[in-house]
Amino acid sequence: MSSTAGTLQLGRERGRRLSGIALWLVLGLLIVAPVGCFILLATSPRLFGQGSQLFTLRYVSEALSGVTGQGLFNSLWVSVVVSVLAVALSTTLAWLVHRTNVFGRRLWPILMWLLFLVPTWMMTLSWVDVLQPYGSASAIGLPTSWLYGEFMGPFGIIVVLTTASLPFAYFVMSAGLHGLGSEYEDAARVHGAGRLATLRTVLPMVAPALFSAFAISFAETMSDFGVPFTLAYHTHFPMATYTLFSAISSFPANFSVAAVMAIVLILTTVPPIVLQYRTTTRRSYAVLSGRSREIRRREFAPASRWLVSAGIGLLFAVSVGVPLVGAVLGSFVRDLGIYAGGAVRLTTTYYRQALSPSVAGKGFSGPLLLSNQIALGVATLTAVLAFVFARRLASGTSGWSQRVTDFLLLGSVAVPGVVLGVGYIFFYNLPVITLHVINLYKTLPLLMLALVATALPGQTRLLAGPLGQIQSSLGEAARVHGAGLWRTWRTTTLPLVSRVMLWGWLLTFAKTIAELPICQILYAPSQEPLSVTIQAYLGNYEIGTGTAMTVVALVEMFLVIVVALGLFRVFTPRGWRRIGWSGVSS
Repeated sequence: MSSTAGTLQLGRERGRRLSGIALWLVLGLLIVAPVGCFILLATSPRLFGQGSQLFTLRYVSEALSGVTGQGLFNSLWVSVVVSVLAVALSTTLAWLVHRTNVFGRRLWPILMWLLFLVPTWMMTLSWVDVLQPYGSASAIGLPTSWLYGEFMGPFGIIVVLTTASLPFAYFVMSAGLHGLGSEYEDAARVHGAGRLATLRTVLPMVAPALFSAFAISFAETMSDFGVPFTLAYHTHFPMATYTLFSAISSFPANFSVAAVMAIVLILTTVPPIVLQYRTTTRRSYAVLSGRSREIRRREFAPASRWLVSAGIGLLFAVSVGVPLVGAVLGSFVRDLGIYAGGAVRLTTTYYRQALSPSVAGKGFSGPLLLSNQIALGVATLTAVLAFVFARRLASGTSGWSQRVTDFLLLGSVAVPGVVLGVGYIFFYNLPVITLHVINLYKTLPLLMLALVATALPGQTRLLAGPLGQIQSSLGEAARVHGAGLWRTWRTTTLPLVSRVMLWGWLLTFAKTIAELPICQILYAPSQEPLSVTIQAYLGNYEIGTGTAMTVVALVEMFLVIVVALGLFRVFTPRGWRRIGWSGVSS
């Protein structure tokens, strides 16, 4: 018996080592090697034919001074402010939607998804369309010149980036709150705690979700390219991603300075990770078990209910209403922002141009179909890998391997898409790779791998919180009763995380269709994704047609989400929907 047990234990340890090696190999090929090649350019440009120096620190001082240094500083303080605001707003909103009787509890999460679907560059242009002189607001008699001046600066940048980060933080906080049964709040109220004291008691139990929300909001803001490329550039407020892009796109391209900036962007994610580990490794946060009670919502008084609901409505009216109104008006109003006075001239010309393209080789249906196929494959592969990595991060161990994995996954969120795209070019174009391993250069699979690399860190962190709340006793009980690994996962873990996995898949699907920097760099010849096609129209100053294409793409993505949620509601057991994540009421 002892020898058999020892053999089984040895087999398990060998299996863990092999699985760890496989995960490190996947992580290395997707993120570490491409980004590492780009980072090497900071000190050894000669290795990639970009200079004569085998080792130099010259580009470090260049990157940390002048406009590039100012851009790094601006991005750092803006990211901190945006992350604090996003976490505070998302935590409050998630608690109100899922734990109280506010009006519109089914509507608000849907609007949050609409907010997520709008790319930051489109969000910025929509705000400008609404607030600019002779824009859509002035066309209906609303004076906005005073607000337009304030918006074109750091205030507007913080507003747009906060609204862009809000969905990420909200989804993470919703996933963290779903495991807390009403018994924790009831215990606090029984001992005399008011609403604020109850919140102070309950929120520490979802510390993993809080720190994950802060970390992903910070990293997403640091790596965002849409706002720096549009609003920040035109207001002479340099930010890191745009100055990095300028270093790459200048002639001659200064890849070494861009590499130094990439290193700094990655290092900025160290403090959130250190803060998370110092807090979450000191205690257990496993609160989700088979004994968790169904959530009982807190009842507001009628006046308070209306007041709180109106506040939530105002938040969404500003964050969702303005970008969507700007986008829709930009696609239907002819020459928006040009003519002063007079009647607004509506037209469907832009939609007709989208269906019958005026730019040769820039059709709409083909790129839309291709982007959906890419998004389907990327979302599915990312879901599988994200679950494996999240399970590893939530395993309860705190060894160096787990910490390094978490650092690499979160650090890669702060890597701008343009950096990752260039890193893929340098690594997968190396002769040793193309001649002796695999030749993926200028192919569709290479683009899909890069898109998986961008989506994997965020989806892993989305799953890590819920998986960390599942008590290990559930799986142990299933194994004691004779269940194998597959049946244990299917009967204990899957019902608890089914909905959060579905939302992670939908997040990746929608984000992949809207991704621009990586697609612009890595798309295969004659296989242009939708985002590249839209950018071609915007680059040719056909703003209305490009906006119309964007509106159609947003509608299509929203329909995919509705269909997926409908299928989940119809085909999954009712118990899954009750104990699964309640991020959105489907």
